[in-house]
Amino acid sequence: MKQRLSVIMASDVVGYSRLMGIDEKGTLSALKLHRHELWDVKIALYQGHTIKLVGDGMLTEFQTAEEAVLCAIEIQSEMQKRNARGDRRIEFRIGINIGDLIFEDDDVYGDGVNVAARIENVAKPGGIAISASVRDTLGKRLGIRFEDVGEHALKNIERPIRIFNIIVDDGAEGASPGFTATPKPAVQSVGTRLGAEFSPNRTLLYVSKFSNLSGDPDQDYFAAGLTEDVAAGLARFSRLIVVAQQPPSEQQHAESIPHYVLEGSVRRLGNRVRVSANLINVSGERIWAEKYDFDLIDIFHIQDELSRSIPAALSVKIEEAERQRALSKPVTSLKAYDLYLRGRHLHQGSSQEDVRLAREMYLAAIADDPEFPRPYIGLAWIELRKLKWNEIVEIDTALATASALLSKALKLNPIDADTHWALGVVHLWRGEAERAVACYERARELAPSNCDLLAEYCDALGYLGRLDDAVRMGELAVRLNPSRPDWYLWDIAAAKFLSGKYLEALSLLEKMAELGPAYRLLAATYAQLGRLEEARQAARELLKVNPDFSIERYSSRAPYLDKTLMAKYIEGLRLGGLPE
Repeated sequence: MKQRLSVIMASDVVGYSRLMGIDEKGTLSALKLHRHELWDVKIALYQGHTIKLVGDGMLTEFQTAEEAVLCAIEIQSEMQKRNARGDRRIEFRIGINIGDLIFEDDDVYGDGVNVAARIENVAKPGGIAISASVRDTLGKRLGIRFEDVGEHALKNIERPIRIFNIIVDDGAEGASPGFTATPKPAVQSVGTRLGAEFSPNRTLLYVSKFSNLSGDPDQDYFAAGLTEDVAAGLARFSRLIVVAQQPPSEQQHAESIPHYVLEGSVRRLGNRVRVSANLINVSGERIWAEKYDFDLIDIFHIQDELSRSIPAALSVKIEEAERQRALSKPVTSLKAYDLYLRGRHLHQGSSQEDVRLAREMYLAAIADDPEFPRPYIGLAWIELRKLKWNEIVEIDTALATASALLSKALKLNPIDADTHWALGVVHLWRGEAERAVACYERARELAPSNCDLLAEYCDALGYLGRLDDAVRMGELAVRLNPSRPDWYLWDIAAAKFLSGKYLEALSLLEKMAELGPAYRLLAATYAQLGRLEEARQAARELLKVNPDFSIERYSSRAPYLDKTLMAKYIEGLRLGGLPE
């Protein structure tokens, strides 16, 4: 039996039995669609976890009251819009409570669950009711108003419970009695505001690239690799939002987000390394500094030390389970780690020669240490990149190879977010939508502030036809990482294009320094805007990067859940003059 204190959100459908009596098949279909397109995405965005589904009812666990309430507000706001568009109205009630969860025999129960369920029954159709404990926790931080509906004697609850309804506005045309269609700016969409992701209980940490003081430019890859590994380890702490880039300008900090910067340097002499790290607060004051001298065989020990010391300096409370989750499987060979870092550095290049050399480095790392999981993940991404770049390759073979490599990596380290992320891509390209989403969500659970993962998830959601959610996910990645790589913009632009927002897609593509394979989207975008000469020029640039590109291969492979979604894309590629 496991027991923990949690924030619990209970929800169910208003008049579910009546709706089932009128149209059972239609009701079940609509409910499944709402959960798939709306509930699952919002819950994931706010770090929630669905712990039980029974008919029309759902129990969801959140880490903070803020995240639970913001999630509920976005869901009910979107449901108002959906109900206004269609004849089949489905309304939900939501209740939120803070209390104990007890897990035993594959079931969940406890006082916290019971109270949340009873509070949900008090909520108005389309509304949100919360307990006094949630109200007291929120205070005035989110700018939300509450209606005190007094104490209620709830069924099977010994004590009376004081309940509050959430009031976001005084009403809007088409809104239900329990809620309004437009939330106030303080609780707007995640895609347009940082307030949800940067909750008062989370701390933003920028990890600047560690300087290479070895006097050898060829060692830059080692400093960059160590920086990324330290950032990845820290990103697994749910109370830290970690961005592995330089911090943005002061003007971009106007939202008064608490933040810190980790700066460091690496000096490598043979098999000895000195790492210096400094933690600087928003005022430029150094609040923590440390030097580490170690043999390279102890590389993971140094990452462990940094993962402990930095949160302690920030006064971030981290549970022991999370700390353990942050540790990677130690590598037993210095040579294997060095080869892996060289491979990862090369893999970031765009040329086929870079990829070929990266593959050699990964294979050499595995030969030196077969128990080191990272090179297997790197090799899997090489296979998946072939598909994403529309190279000539047998798709089933590439996916089978990637899957086998990831299975090996998963056995060696079952809690590596990158493995679950890459498995999500495999399932996506196999047309297994639900399994793909499950893998992406597991990866997000393991690395909640991995911006690259968010941007890649944007790409996957676009293929699945969840275009609004794709844009929100991509924009969230950009907001978290203002120094983002170009491919973030490509993924968002693709979702904009598929939504028919060609000018917005073009604006994003024009911000990319190097388009590479994104020239295909640029060609299609210009074509749909009637700018055919520019479309043909973009097509010519694409063929320089990928001379084997063909429309037939792209259209037959691309993992769109709804193949009709790419009709305008294919039309644009043809208008741009790309080969069939």
